[in-house]
Amino acid sequence: MKLIIDTRNGIAGDIVNAGLIGLGASEKHMVSSMEFAGNHIGITKIKPIYDNNAIKLEIRIETDYDHLHESRAKGLLAEIISDLKMGNVYGSFATRILDTLCNAERHVHSTDERLRHMLHHHNHGKHNTEAVLHEAKDILIDIVGFSIGLRELGINGIGYLDHVNVGNGTINFSHGVFEVPAPATEYVLNKYDISWKKSDTNEEMATPTGACILAGCNAKRIDAFEDCRIIKKTLTQGTKNLPPISFYLIE
Repeated sequence: MKLIIDTRNGIAGDIVNAGLIGLGASEKHMVSSMEFAGNHIGITKIKPIYDNNAIKLEIRIETDYDHLHESRAKGLLAEIISDLKMGNVYGSFATRILDTLCNAERHVHSTDERLRHMLHHHNHGKHNTEAVLHEAKDILIDIVGFSIGLRELGINGIGYLDHVNVGNGTINFSHGVFEVPAPATEYVLNKYDISWKKSDTNEEMATPTGACILAGCNAKRIDAFEDCRIIKKTLTQGTKNLPPISFYLIE
């Protein structure tokens, strides 16, 4: 089985997990696994919401963590993969996605003057710095949910339609104000040769986690469904009032 995401309306971690549930992955198993991952850094509650034929996930996590260091994030993920008995194939998907994100964050923090001082600060002035994942409260949730969902559906390949819509405008987060796409998102999309475009929508439509999911799983660009059979289609939405994103299960 293969997963195709219509990224022409964007991509994000929570949206991808909602899509996998919509395609038939066990809601109970997905939610319990994601909450298990989130509970490693806080108290997590996840609720699927079905609205106008689309599914979205309401994720609430209470934690004192504003950011995660690379070493801690990787250690926690390895522990979760083992505890959930994810297996080599799908555990490797999860590991590669996190590695991709850490490499991207380390790169943009070391090359962008606006971000370099933050990397130095969070590593307490050490020269051998590691990536610092900001706005990282849901990163383990997204990665674990995605890998569990792939396993539930027996998916062994991923594709995206035509291009990734990154949106437009600016985003304001702990680093400051940046143009869309976020630095880490742009770095990943370019490094892994993932086709992307801006649009007229004045919102961030592709997140770093979404980009890393595509890159970490070596997603292939397709133009149409000419040589495949669509098993199921579902619609998902994120927390913003944006057009729904279509997900397809094909063989």
